[in-house]
Amino acid sequence: MEGYETPPIAGPGAIGHLAAIAIGAYTDITAIYGPAEAAYGDLVSVEVRVRNLSGSPIYISTMGRYDGIDFALNPEYASVEAGLTQSFTYSFYMPNNDVRLDVWTFYWTGTEWYQDDHEYVAIALAVPPEVYAGTISRKEVEYDGSRAGIPAY
Repeated sequence: MEGYETPPIAGPGAIGHLAAIAIGAYTDITAIYGPAEAAYGDLVSVEVRVRNLSGSPIYISTMGRYDGIDFALNPEYASVEAGLTQSFTYSFYMPNNDVRLDVWTFYWTGTEWYQDDHEYVAIALAVPPEVYAGTISRKEVEYDGSRAGIPAY
């Protein structure tokens, strides 16, 4: 296609050593949507919205990291028209600790992925509900209007 660059065959791959703070020259992470807190084992879904700041269509990809785990968001990459915003999503199970979820954007230069923007959100581990201590003093069973202690004879 005339005027379009050669599309990538895959996203940027492993994150490796990324800058802690990046300036988005061609992309801008406009929002990261997700819960402020989640309980251990809950499925946490995150949506990242990225805007194309360039004057032409570009391929954009996003990568993320939490607890030392690198991941690619879905879709792996997208062709985004100038000025438009693309959503990328990811889900994970909440570990038993607070999480800092970092997200980086990349754009395709025609030959390689170039890191462009960085944002992060904090997701707190929800406090489990209070467990009430007590003693079971009696169990009963009811059947056809009759009650009896357990074991019922």
